[in-house]
Amino acid sequence: MAVDDLWTTADIARRLSISAHRARGLCSRDDFPSPIHTVGHFVLWRALDVEVWLAEGRPDL
Repeated sequence: MAVDDLWTTADIARRLSISAHRARGLCSRDDFPSPIHTVGHFVLWRALDVEVWLAEGRPDL
């Protein structure tokens, strides 16, 4: 993972081995990192932000 990698909800779902539906639910949580960009209907998060969130033990999968 590069420092500037951007992830969609599909990427997050793959990383966590969960469904895209569940990933969308996680991404809408108040404690989830804020997206940095939207392109069309794609919302993008910094991969590093998501990894830090995971390392902090945030997800309740």
